[in-house]
Amino acid sequence: MSRAAVGFLVIGIWPKEQSNVDEPRAEMNIKNILKAFIPPVGKGARNFYYALFGRLMMVAGYQMITGYQLYIIKYYTLSDSGLDANGLKLKAASIVATMSVITMVVSLLAAFTAGPISDRLGMRKIPVAGASVLFAIGAAMPWIFHNAIGMYLFAAIAGFGYGVYNAIDQVLNISVLPNPAEAGKDLGVLNMANTLSSVLGSALTSALVMITGNYALVFPACIIVVLIAAFLIMRIKGVK
Repeated sequence: MSRAAVGFLVIGIWPKEQSNVDEPRAEMNIKNILKAFIPPVGKGARNFYYALFGRLMMVAGYQMITGYQLYIIKYYTLSDSGLDANGLKLKAASIVATMSVITMVVSLLAAFTAGPISDRLGMRKIPVAGASVLFAIGAAMPWIFHNAIGMYLFAAIAGFGYGVYNAIDQVLNISVLPNPAEAGKDLGVLNMANTLSSVLGSALTSALVMITGNYALVFPACIIVVLIAAFLIMRIKGVK
């Protein structure tokens, strides 16, 4: 009940927006309904699709490791530990908990610093692409260091990179919308990348594990995916 009251306060009272009763409304018909599902085309759409597929690849790379984090720790990081099933479970849980704390700290640091710095510099594209590269560096750590330290470094470096990415990417997305009159629809298309990329990232990791029988190649594959994301973002024109 208290959550509902807070939600009503934040959404219904606090914004103090003007009523939209007199706003012109499009006629509700099949043509207009179908039009709402058409993605952007024409002038300005190229930047939009670079941002869309850049986001798709970045979040897919994120999902490739974080979605399978527990299994990676149990069957890759601790594969040579010699622990029994119960010991392996407890050690993996401890590493995951430590990684969660590290990720939370660096993500908060990124959230509080990346946005203001980006605003001061007037840059969107370069910080987002740089965050993708930083995530790739973090993803290399468990590949280089086959132990818990590698996973902690991943949590710190990739976590900070992903925090920077989340702090700035949505602003970049807004800046590449081709038609302000259809901003809501186009942002919805961009946000679909979150769902699709989760499926893509999970499918890529599953396929690699099925083919190779282990998680070792997940890290270089993730690096390639997020570097593709950085490349696509840098292809955007007209935005620093």
